[in-house]
Amino acid sequence: MSETDADTIDRKVTRVEEIIETLEAGEVSLGEAKSLRDEGKALLGELEGDLDLGDGEIIERE
Repeated sequence: MSETDADTIDRKVTRVEEIIETLEAGEVSLGEAKSLRDEGKALLGELEGDLDLGDGEIIERE
């Protein structure tokens, strides 16, 4: 994996974490929450392809 690919993956993971924090804070409208959920799902799908997870499990990052 090239450094550029790793940077892209890191940016996607960071964005997913930001989305989770925003949703957990509960200070967004229902419409914005749905939009963030959709963005997060799309990013997770891209990450699955980027990382070729196959049957692997998603684990929580600390």
